[in-house]
Amino acid sequence: MNIDSLPYVLKAIIKALGILRAQEFLIKHGGTQVFIPKNHSVTLGLTDFELKSLRAELNNYLNESSKITLPKVDKIFISFRNFEIQAQKDHHSIDELAKMYNLTSRHILNILKQQPRKVSSSYIVTQRDIFE
Repeated sequence: MNIDSLPYVLKAIIKALGILRAQEFLIKHGGTQVFIPKNHSVTLGLTDFELKSLRAELNNYLNESSKITLPKVDKIFISFRNFEIQAQKDHHSIDELAKMYNLTSRHILNILKQQPRKVSSSYIVTQRDIFE
C-alpha cells in the first residue's frame, strides 16, 4: 500500500505529523471543520512544531477563515493496518502480530482470512480528493 494513493489532505497530515500522530489527530478531529491557528493552541493537542508543519502542509487548502474540514480516516487506517498484517504473516506468529497491533489473536486470524488487496482498496484508489 502506498501513501501516494491517499487524498492530498491525508498525505499532507501524515507528512506533517507522522502516521501515528496523524491517526491520533484524525481520530479526535476527523469529520469536522477545524481552525488551524498560526500560533500555538492547546485545543488541537499539537506541539508548536507539529502545528507549524501542519499549517505549512495544509496552507493552500485552508479557507479564508483558516479552517479545513478534516476527513474521517478510520477505514483507511484500518486498510493500511490490515495490509501490513497480511504482508507480515510469513514473518511473525499470530500472537506476535496480535501484540504488535494491539488486537486479539482471533481478530488477526479474521484479517488473514480476508483476500489480500493489491495496492489498496478500491475506496482509496477511486475516491477523489474533495479539495482538488
